[in-house]
Amino acid sequence: MSGDIPSRPAPVWAAELFLVLLLAVPALAQEAADSLQTQAPRKALVRSLLLPGWGQYANGRPFKALGFGAAAVVLAGRVVAQQRAMGRADRRGAPDLELEDLAAGRNTRVLLLLANATLAGIDAYVDAQLADFELSLGPRAGPGMALLEMHLSR
Repeated sequence: MSGDIPSRPAPVWAAELFLVLLLAVPALAQEAADSLQTQAPRKALVRSLLLPGWGQYANGRPFKALGFGAAAVVLAGRVVAQQRAMGRADRRGAPDLELEDLAAGRNTRVLLLLANATLAGIDAYVDAQLADFELSLGPRAGPGMALLEMHLSR
């Protein structure tokens, strides 16, 4: 089929997942209460724009950092795989339509990678802005009362 990228075998994916989890163990081992740090929101934004997950990690949010970082690694890997597939198709003399299809797939993955970095930057910025707020959630009983009450204080 035109434009298909050969998938990697399951052991390769398992090894990559194991490596990501192995690298994430120090981040996951932090205690949540001790890891909350305050940093300048712009600094967090720039960190996550440069390396998705870095701003979240600096904000003390290791799970978010792992999510944004893993998404960036996977998307970057797919961009490289698509580029290699384009090179192979070009060397074998594939029709222009197939090359255009492969280029469109690569460009889509690049846009997704940029969107991931942008969302990571925005998330890190907002987390740094709201670091001083205390949030208390809890049920509230009584007639005419809301089932869940949220109180923000600074």
